[in-house]
Amino acid sequence: MEALRSPGFFRLFLAYLVSQAGSKVHRVALLVLVYLLTENALWVSLTLGAQLVGTVVFSPLLSAWADTQDRKALLVWSDLLRAPLVALIPLLGAKSLPFLLLLVFLLELLRSLHDPIQNAVVPDLVEEKHVDSANGLVMFAERLSEVAFVGLAGALVAWVGPAYAFYLDAATYLASGFILLGLPPLRPDRKAQGVPYWKRIKEGIGHLVGHPAVRRTVGALFTAAAFGSVETALGVVLALKWLRVGSAGFGLMEASLALGAILGTLLVPQLTQRLPRERLFLYGLIVYGLFEASIGALPVFAWVLLALFLSGIANMAFIVPARSILQLNTPPEMRGRIFAAFSAVMNAAVLIGTMLGGSLERSLGAPLLFLLAGLMVSLVAALTLLTGGIPAATRSPEGRST
Repeated sequence: MEALRSPGFFRLFLAYLVSQAGSKVHRVALLVLVYLLTENALWVSLTLGAQLVGTVVFSPLLSAWADTQDRKALLVWSDLLRAPLVALIPLLGAKSLPFLLLLVFLLELLRSLHDPIQNAVVPDLVEEKHVDSANGLVMFAERLSEVAFVGLAGALVAWVGPAYAFYLDAATYLASGFILLGLPPLRPDRKAQGVPYWKRIKEGIGHLVGHPAVRRTVGALFTAAAFGSVETALGVVLALKWLRVGSAGFGLMEASLALGAILGTLLVPQLTQRLPRERLFLYGLIVYGLFEASIGALPVFAWVLLALFLSGIANMAFIVPARSILQLNTPPEMRGRIFAAFSAVMNAAVLIGTMLGGSLERSLGAPLLFLLAGLMVSLVAALTLLTGGIPAATRSPEGRST
C-alpha cells in the first residue's frame, strides 16, 4: 500500500475506482438495452464488435499521437468527454441502433486513449520499488468493481431500467475527470515530439518485437491467452451443461475467480520482494495453467470453485509483474504506444481463445478443453523459463530502465 502515499498515484487510483464502478453498470445496461430493443443476439454481437474494433485497430494509432501530448490533459478530457456520450445512449441511441453503435465506438476510442496513458504514467507517479504495488492496486480496483458492482448493476437495471444506469455511469466519468485534475503535470517527453507520426508507430512496433524482455513477455502472454481464455467462453457451458449448477452456480464461479484475484493483488507486492518479477511472472503462468487444467481433470463443483479462486491469485501473479516489466523496459516517451499495442495483442489472443473454445466444445467437451488449454498455458510458460526466461530491466546512465 506504499504506493498510495504518493498523492498523484492516489488520485489516479481513486479516479479509476470511481470510473470502474460506473463502467460495470454501463456494460450490463448496454447489453440489456440492445437485447430489449432488438431481441436479436446479432445486435449484441455487433455492439461488442464495435468495441473490439475500437480497441484492436485504433488504440495503437491514437497512442502514437498521445505520446506527444500532455498526458494529464488527455486523462482528464477522455473522462469528461465520455460523460455526455454515455448520457446520449438512452436519449438518442435507444431510438437509432446505428447511432447507438456510433456512440459505443466513440466511447471505446476514448477508453482506448485513456487506459494506455493510465498504465504508462504509473512509473512517473511512484518510486520504482513501488511499481508492482501500484500496478497491483490498479488491478485491485478493477477486480473489486467486478465483485461489488456487476451484481449491483443487474439489480439496478432491473429496478430502474437501463437509462438511469447510463446516467450513473456518466456521473462517475465526471467525478473521475475532476479527480484527475489534481494530478501533477505529465508533459510529454521532448524526444517523442521530434519524431514524425508514422515513425512513432514504427518505433512502438519495433520496441514490442525487438526488445528481448518485452518481446518474450508479450509472446508468452499472447500464446497463453490464446489457450487460457477458453474459460471466457466455456465457463458458463461448464456450469450449465456439465456441472448442472445453473446460473447461480456460474455466478459463484465468477465470484470465486474475482475474489482470488483481489487476494492476489494484495499478495503480489509481497512476492516481488522475495522473487524477481520476471521469474514470478512465469511461475504465475505455470500455476494458473495447472489450476485451469485441474478443472477439466476434476469437474466437481466444489473443486472448481476452489481451483478458480486459486487461479485468480495466480492470474494476478503474472498480470501485475507483466505490467511492471513493460513499464520498466520501455522509455517514458514510448509507454503509451507499447501499452496500446499490448492491449490490441491481448484482445486478439482472447478473441482467438474464445472462438477456439466455442467451436471445439461440441466435439471435445468443456472439461477436456479446460484440461488441454491449461496444460498448454503451463507448457508455454515452462518453455519460456527453460529457454532463458525474461531478462531483468537494466539501468541506463541517465537512470532510466532499458
